[in-house]
Amino acid sequence: MVEQNWKDKFHLVNFHQIFSDNCFCLSKRLGIDLLNNFTPIAGHTYIIFGAHDQAVQLYSIQQQNPTIKYIIINSEPPQSNHLKNKYFLSIMRGNIVFDYHPISAKHLLSLGIRVFSQYVFENVYSPSNAPREIDLLFVGSRSPRREALYKKLIEKYPNKNIRFEMDWGHSDQLEMTKLLQTAKFVLNVPYYESGILETHRIHKALSCNCEVISLYSGDKQTDDFYEPYVHFCHDIFELLDEDDNEPKEPKKKYTELIVALAENVAHNGWIIEQLGQHEN
Repeated sequence: MVEQNWKDKFHLVNFHQIFSDNCFCLSKRLGIDLLNNFTPIAGHTYIIFGAHDQAVQLYSIQQQNPTIKYIIINSEPPQSNHLKNKYFLSIMRGNIVFDYHPISAKHLLSLGIRVFSQYVFENVYSPSNAPREIDLLFVGSRSPRREALYKKLIEKYPNKNIRFEMDWGHSDQLEMTKLLQTAKFVLNVPYYESGILETHRIHKALSCNCEVISLYSGDKQTDDFYEPYVHFCHDIFELLDEDDNEPKEPKKKYTELIVALAENVAHNGWIIEQLGQHEN
């Protein structure tokens, strides 16, 4: 009798286009294919990106067949409305959860959710020789804070090509990559006040050889780690004015960041492999 490989019963699932880059990297690291159609099989385990978008469906599936297991990669910050969704909370309480930041993990614990490990979002390195025609670029959800920043930036720097994409028109990662490859600087402006540093967004921008300007997150340990790779500031206008409207000294590149994170990234794959072998 041939022993079944644990990978035959582990699958990758992505419910949101924004994670397609991350899924591809994990798929290659683990040697597991990404499913195009999610048709769960009894006794199998599904590593899921974007579970918050299909929480009701995922909850119903496990209610009907508890032998179907999930490993949920959570990227939602503590203030997210998704963390008020009883179905999303239920499937996280009943399954293995990876989370992107210790502060977020601590908040999940207060909701009765144990985080198994921290997850580092990995992106495909996508440098380009395309002209960097956009001086300042922001891509993300619309909010009053971000709209006010855009208005003030275009008023203060009329000669700069400043672009804010706040309608999720570039959630497709191929389109996102093409856009980022035309930008000199990418702004990281948290959706929430005192938000956790959105490292997955920073990784994507750096992977396209953009320089990143970010507000400090308030978590000193994370900010200190990313300081060599990100232009941090308390006020974006002060930073731009100090450097004649554009930081002059480039920061370290994505390739150097991944080397610094290599142990963490490899650990993601190793833990999942250990879980798989234990299940087998």
